[in-house]
Amino acid sequence: MSGRRILLFILSVYAILAVICLLFPADGVAIAGTTLNFPTISEVRESLAPAKAEPGPSPEELLEQRMQAIRQAEQQKFETYFKENPARLYFPGDDASLFDPFFASLDNARSKQMRILHYGDSQIEEDRITGTLRKGLQERFGGGGPGILPFGNPYYTLNFSQTSTAKLHKTMIFSDGARRSDSRYGVMGQCARMDTSVFTTVSHSKSNTGPARSFRRLTLLAGNISGSVNLKCEGRSFKLDPVKNASGVGRIVVDLPDSSTRVRFSTWGSADVYGFQLDDTLGVCVDNIPMRSCSGTIFTRMNAAQLKEYAENDNVRLIILQFGGNSMPYCKTGKSISEYKETIEKQIRHLHTVAPDASIIFIGPSDMSTNIRGKMQTYPHLPMMVDSLKAAANNAGAAYWDMYGAMGGDGSMVEWVKARPQLAGSDYVHFTPLGAEAVGKMLFETIMLYYDWYRLRKYGPAK
Repeated sequence: MSGRRILLFILSVYAILAVICLLFPADGVAIAGTTLNFPTISEVRESLAPAKAEPGPSPEELLEQRMQAIRQAEQQKFETYFKENPARLYFPGDDASLFDPFFASLDNARSKQMRILHYGDSQIEEDRITGTLRKGLQERFGGGGPGILPFGNPYYTLNFSQTSTAKLHKTMIFSDGARRSDSRYGVMGQCARMDTSVFTTVSHSKSNTGPARSFRRLTLLAGNISGSVNLKCEGRSFKLDPVKNASGVGRIVVDLPDSSTRVRFSTWGSADVYGFQLDDTLGVCVDNIPMRSCSGTIFTRMNAAQLKEYAENDNVRLIILQFGGNSMPYCKTGKSISEYKETIEKQIRHLHTVAPDASIIFIGPSDMSTNIRGKMQTYPHLPMMVDSLKAAANNAGAAYWDMYGAMGGDGSMVEWVKARPQLAGSDYVHFTPLGAEAVGKMLFETIMLYYDWYRLRKYGPAK
């Protein structure tokens, strides 16, 4: 067969197939339960000359697209929490980057020790709330020990016990304690006058299973020294002569064996002792400083040079102020609440001045109940107090944590008292140890959520 006839035959077959493509139903033909299909002209054309595909992203570009999607999803999750959750932190102008320096210091804590001060009223006595926050931070960022403790009187917390052979005369700026004319109370707002020998022993409680149960350094803080202060610990003797700096605070620092869980030391001389610290040498230190019956209006009456010296020497990067509960029964009018708000705002501004490197969180009162017509109910003016303190904190450049809203808001204290086991006491004001632990965990997790948000903004999604 000639080439011409072969070509003609092929073209004829193509023509017949083209006619079938045109005439064959697009849905096919059903025969004996089976459907026969035939390609359409467009399908044949595409198979013979497929459209040129657009080039896709490179593997690097694809990975970046995926990470960007993850970043956006995480950002939306954070932003939703920050806008809606009652347990969120309230920042001035909703600007969470205000705490970036504090979070950066947490990142560096394993190479440079940093400290947190937690001041509060009786809600934080016995290391309640603070101890839970300390445990979480030290487990994540390193550190050990309970931080600063008062000197010269037996002192017990949920995590440590302290015994002392002498009950020394104390002065304090809060409660009904004796006052000083020179305002030198130290960072704890209290000091003990030592004019005799004192033997002190500190050991952790059996229930303390966190990093704070052990420590590697003892530091005694003293001033107004007559002659010298002497300390003996671990068979070694130390001496502190009169201090000449503006704060009048000197330190005796004793290195202890690694992972010490108990320490005994003796001191003698004549001096004001502002407390002693038990810490690790690196990581996070968290000081619990309860001030019974205090409303948080005393910081401007404490010696500024002493507060400044402590903040600088110990690298204080966060100050937590937990007050307002003691003012609730008395601030019943808009005028009295406004006056209290202005005083708190003044205290925060003052602390920013003496500790400029420290971020500040103000924690307002919890829900509190009083008997109204035979029924325990939330104080009617408590929501107004919360809003005023939130404004005071934000106006002064601090964050606010709404403990009232976080625990459930109106009527929640009654439910916490009813809970089994109980989360709050029958006074409808104070938390039980279990309730305080729940609040401490909530505070810790809230702070860590903002820390994770900081890490996401700075470094992107975790690998």
